[in-house]
Amino acid sequence: MNWFLWPGNWLCDRLGLRDPDDRQAFRLFANMIIWSLVIVLAAVVFGMTFG
Repeated sequence: MNWFLWPGNWLCDRLGLRDPDDRQAFRLFANMIIWSLVIVLAAVVFGMTFG
């Protein structure tokens, strides 16, 4: 499960977020955006390939 949270953790580290509350909220937001984009891109590629 650690790989699933990696994009948000990486972004928090790059932005210098150290406070646990700020980090948790931003990591949740970042992971939702990043993984949603991955799912949408996969659906588009799948639809164009097999649709």
